[in-house]
Amino acid sequence: MESIDKMSRIDVIVSFIRYEMKRAIAKRKVLALLAFTILLDTFPYYALSTATNGTGFIPLAAYPYIWVAGVFGLQPLFLNFTAILIAAGAMSEEYEQGTAELLLSKPVRRNDYFAGKFLGGFILFLIILAFNILLSVGSAFTFFGPQASLEILPGLFIVQAFSSLIFYSLAFMLGELVRRSSLAYIFSSAVFFASFIISGYLGLIFSLTGREFYRTVQIYLPTSPANSLPVQYASPLLPQTVGIVLRFVGADNTIVPTIELSVAILLAYTLVAIGVAAGYFWYADISRRMG
Repeated sequence: MESIDKMSRIDVIVSFIRYEMKRAIAKRKVLALLAFTILLDTFPYYALSTATNGTGFIPLAAYPYIWVAGVFGLQPLFLNFTAILIAAGAMSEEYEQGTAELLLSKPVRRNDYFAGKFLGGFILFLIILAFNILLSVGSAFTFFGPQASLEILPGLFIVQAFSSLIFYSLAFMLGELVRRSSLAYIFSSAVFFASFIISGYLGLIFSLTGREFYRTVQIYLPTSPANSLPVQYASPLLPQTVGIVLRFVGADNTIVPTIELSVAILLAYTLVAIGVAAGYFWYADISRRMG
């Protein structure tokens, strides 16, 4: 009986995963994000190939690794912001439309609903992330010829997914706390861009003053480990020639000193955000439709 109950709960979670994916696609957010991904992973490669044709701006030795421009160049802004756009409305839109009360009036457990909603949105993000990687490699191959070191892509996919999980979790938490999609998008975006901008200022102040306090604060901002970890993972697996491409897309500045510290900071932020969202969801009243 216990195994049957577990299987039925898994079926419920899978049903909510499918529901969340269909709901997000119906909102056309995913389609718009896929369209932006196509644009950002094709036109820059064409423009870059045209600009570097015969100029030596990018050495021929770097051509087999030009795929890193799309894979790493979109991580700091586009991919992290994509995670926010998907997650911020996952819970809040259900309260606004009154569907949360309807769904939870059924014989389902709250934690199954919560898990299905969280995983459904994150799977959508993983699809966009995979699409970004494949399209970057395809565009690089089209305009710059055969690409090398592609065997690191499965591991890099996992690392980038983990790096973006911090902003997905924060946006998901804010969506549950404020229960209004507009506010959830605003607050989540504000956290992201504030961290991004403040990190830049702190790095500048540190370079001018040399005071470690500013560097330490910069390291523990959410954007620092999220942007550092993919580069920390991939750099030892790629030749030094790739550094030219990374500098070109502004992805060579690793702020967090070690990969272990990046993982620890990301994990701490993510677990706290999920814990707060889960705790509030389990113990707060399910509001009726909000105007």
